[in-house]
Amino acid sequence: MQALSLPMQGCSFTWHNCSEGNRSLWKRLDRMLVNDLWLMHWPNAYCLSLTPRTSDHSPLVLGGYSDAPRAGVFRFDNFLARSPEFTPAVHNVWQHHIVGTSMYAVTRKLKALKPVFRAQRKRKGDLALNVKLAAEFLTIAQTILHMDRHNGLLLHLESCCRLIFLKATKIEQCMAMVKRRRSMHVLPENC
Repeated sequence: MQALSLPMQGCSFTWHNCSEGNRSLWKRLDRMLVNDLWLMHWPNAYCLSLTPRTSDHSPLVLGGYSDAPRAGVFRFDNFLARSPEFTPAVHNVWQHHIVGTSMYAVTRKLKALKPVFRAQRKRKGDLALNVKLAAEFLTIAQTILHMDRHNGLLLHLESCCRLIFLKATKIEQCMAMVKRRRSMHVLPENC
């Protein structure tokens, strides 16, 4: 059996040396390799090359068609548990009696908690929104840059967007560390 390169979608190039001007270099270094037997099991599989964000390599994602319905994700952020409104909100939802199996009751209660947690998350500030926006701007800048890889202005824009994204994630991490350490009455040194 021989190795075959899975068809790729998304960005054409998977590596960039993060330089500007004439030193800017783009290559397709990364691939997903499969064999005939693998392709027989997953004939609709493909490789998706994403924008690289802060790395010099683009992440590769394995994709394919699936008929299976996908359940909604229950997202829970640990910092919500430290909020004074957390316990009363959970208790309020959890005290309701739901007719059905135990598992059904748990899933219904978790579903009822989703909007409660979403509202609490929204009230906790815009740090996550800032990181999300910075990530979106970086993705857009990198997508545009892939269309004209040697444009100095676009290289500079991508570099600035990467710095803003890194700064936003650093601030978000520092604030999380401050909150953690504040509960222990110790402040972080590097924030």
